[in-house]
Amino acid sequence: MSKVSIAIITPSLGSGGAERVSSLVSIFLSDLSYDVTIFAAYPNKDFPFKGDYVYLGHSKNKTAVLSSLTSSFYKLYRCIKKGNFDFVIDFRSRRIFWIELIFHLCIFRWVKHSILTVHLPLIDKYIPKPWFIFSAIYKQVFSLVSVSDEISVKLKELGYANGTVIKNAIDFDHIDTHKQETITMDKPFVIAAGRMDDHVKRFNHIIEAYATSSLPVSGIHLLILGEGVVKTQLTALTQELKCAEFVHFKGFQQNPFKYFTKAKFFILASEFEGFPMVLIESLACGTPVVSYDCPTGPSEIIQNENNGLLVENGNIHELTSAITRMHEDIVLYKTCKANTVKSVKYLSFDNIKNQWKKLIESANS
Repeated sequence: MSKVSIAIITPSLGSGGAERVSSLVSIFLSDLSYDVTIFAAYPNKDFPFKGDYVYLGHSKNKTAVLSSLTSSFYKLYRCIKKGNFDFVIDFRSRRIFWIELIFHLCIFRWVKHSILTVHLPLIDKYIPKPWFIFSAIYKQVFSLVSVSDEISVKLKELGYANGTVIKNAIDFDHIDTHKQETITMDKPFVIAAGRMDDHVKRFNHIIEAYATSSLPVSGIHLLILGEGVVKTQLTALTQELKCAEFVHFKGFQQNPFKYFTKAKFFILASEFEGFPMVLIESLACGTPVVSYDCPTGPSEIIQNENNGLLVENGNIHELTSAITRMHEDIVLYKTCKANTVKSVKYLSFDNIKNQWKKLIESANS
């Protein structure tokens, strides 16, 4: 009997949450003895993966974007048509009408079962408009996999009965192997992390809340991991708020766990999320979290006052109070820290791997 063959389509294997999830899915599908091939648009390979790897050669050069898109699409088309895959799992955002129409007419038609993942509550980022066309197409795919319960509810409200919730997994073994690596920071600190390509992660809220909390006067520093175009603005903000000597921009880190595990707690202030890897991986490192209750994910991860604190979305004043409280309330902090790892054990590789196995095997039932 031939092995089940699975194609994973992802922007890359580096820098983002969906990309991180695609790398993890490649590992445990390979561990289930499926034949896995990863098709990546961009060459970043910051995350571990398993399976064959095909770089499609897409370019971010604006002057060459059309020719690059055409060549990478044609390469994917030839590989998928020749590969005779049983499944394709698509980790891309899918908001451009004509690109998605071509994918469904020319790519997915050569695969027996299509699985489309949805990583954010912005449904039109994954189901392009006009919805009346794509709702008909997407209701025929094998499954729409959401990473959070709240996203799944949104899809059901739109009439999608083929939805499945499979939350992001934690690679505890990988984290345990890397979290004890040394760091150069020798002062106590709290931490935040994410891409700085725009203001969605709202690091400006974190910096402002940190600066007005009790942490700087207590000698607790702030580390921020990540890169992007708004980093310059954020650096200027630390100067404006007179906390620059306490705020450290560490750039993108291939191993963030060595920082997570040594931080006092993690802070998230995003405008929206899906099921944020940074929260569950911080908890897996034994580090409590303070987070805005943004859509979606934090309320499904954080048990308020048990493994962290949930704050009204966008309320900087409450974020400041929560940061101060997590620092000063010793009983609360010890309670949250004691519950971190066990609160995310249900997201272990074995549990999430079995959910993917169940979904794949349901195609034959």
